[in-house]
Amino acid sequence: MSALRYLFVGTSFRDTASALLRDLPADAAFALRTSAAALLALYLAMALHLDTPRWAAWTVLTVSVPSLDHAFVKSAYRMIGTIVGAAAGIVIVALFAQRPLEFDLAMALWAGVCAFVGTRVRQYQTYALALTWLTTGIVSYGSVADPNGAFIVAASRTAEVALGIVCAGGAAILFEGHRAATLVHTASPVPGQARRNGVRAGLAVMLASAFWYVSQWQDGPFFVLMSGAATLLFAAYPSKVAATLGMLRGFLLGTLLGLFVRFALFTRSAWFGEEALVLLPFLMLGGIGLADSRTQGPATGYNLAFMLAVDPANTLSFDLGAALNEAMAMIFGVLVSIGAFLGLVPIRALLHRDGA
Repeated sequence: MSALRYLFVGTSFRDTASALLRDLPADAAFALRTSAAALLALYLAMALHLDTPRWAAWTVLTVSVPSLDHAFVKSAYRMIGTIVGAAAGIVIVALFAQRPLEFDLAMALWAGVCAFVGTRVRQYQTYALALTWLTTGIVSYGSVADPNGAFIVAASRTAEVALGIVCAGGAAILFEGHRAATLVHTASPVPGQARRNGVRAGLAVMLASAFWYVSQWQDGPFFVLMSGAATLLFAAYPSKVAATLGMLRGFLLGTLLGLFVRFALFTRSAWFGEEALVLLPFLMLGGIGLADSRTQGPATGYNLAFMLAVDPANTLSFDLGAALNEAMAMIFGVLVSIGAFLGLVPIRALLHRDGA
């Protein structure tokens, strides 16, 4: 049990204290390794002047797991999902950038396809499908206003992910984690719900897109992006709402701490070494959460929200209004995914009180 199980999931204080003492050394070692790799990826992305260095660091945080074998397999699927998602984003922008309704329908349909297939396949393949749609969204929503720049956005996104994977893999080899005795991909727990999950994901993206279209919200793309991403990430979970609520808790914590670091601890004149020292304890908090499979959902939300909120870059932005708007868009997107899980519950499941 992870030392952060009480914070993220909830259990008795005595059990938490016992877990903290028992697991803290191993959890902290893994968290330090992961955090160091994330900081290295961040530094290299900034040195190479990639568009959004935070995605390189976040990639490290998403592919790192204590098992060396599983980390490599997860990284491979992450890379495949990124390449496919980037290519799909380029195609969707090329075909529909000037036609908003068709563009939104295409993104919703693609989300539905990714959720449908992702529910029917295995564990890390399911993860790859979720990240496929996320990458498509980053490319599409990031270049819909300038379709000619879609390839550059896709190439930058792919480079950032590849950089993060290389840093995570290098750290795993250098500070070798334990090897899995048998590498088994657990099948998705609810393969029979593939069509329902596809509909959920498509509707979540379509409803979020409709709100963006009507409201003309400047951060609408982030809202739609997170609505689809959160739905796909947890579609194959037996307890979808509980898993998404766990992610929401982590997301709220990550947002608060990320904004605190950005606006209270960062300075315009700081060099990277100073920023790294500031970031390290907060990255380790997320790393400890990743050390246990039962807290990986909330930790995933925390790590994503923290990197988005802190937004480390060569030129730091201290626009609090813009940062709060982006954070609100992401949080509301997670709420839309919860609504999608609650709103599409079969009558039989309600009668028998089964998970949706």
